[in-house]
Amino acid sequence: MTEEQLINSSKQGNKLAFAQLIDKYTGYLYQLVFRIINNEEESKDVLQDTFIVVWQKLSQYDAGKSKFTTWLYTIATRQAISSLRKRKHLIPVDDGVMSKYCEDAHYQLANKEVGGLILKATKNLSPLQKVVFVLRDVEELEVDEVRQITGLSAKQIKDNLYLARKLVRECLMKYGKG
Repeated sequence: MTEEQLINSSKQGNKLAFAQLIDKYTGYLYQLVFRIINNEEESKDVLQDTFIVVWQKLSQYDAGKSKFTTWLYTIATRQAISSLRKRKHLIPVDDGVMSKYCEDAHYQLANKEVGGLILKATKNLSPLQKVVFVLRDVEELEVDEVRQITGLSAKQIKDNLYLARKLVRECLMKYGKG
């Protein structure tokens, strides 16, 4: 089935089709949530909450308004922000957890150290700075998609991204010298 068929079948209550959508996007969404949360167990909980919300709101998804991935990222990002706000502090990085969700072993080995440094560098960003940084610089989404996901204006995205990049750069330079 195509993605559109899976979505339409899921909207009609087909749990098997929805399970296929979950399988298709679990890895991508987990990586996004983990980059924001920095904790394996909490990221799994947020991902589970994300899919519950997706199931509950799937009938509201309109392909004419946004791509399905943008809609999913919006829900996952908001769930992650909500989780961060609940705990009001960031948990230290759990190195190596992200890599088990990446399929390419070469990619895992080449990027594990860099990914770990970026996660450490982002742990002190505000939740909004972290989300904008992850969506724009790590996930490489366009500003318009980040705007749709976060509800921020282009200026707010630019301002948060500027501060996030500055703090990440400073942190990476510190780790590079140490």
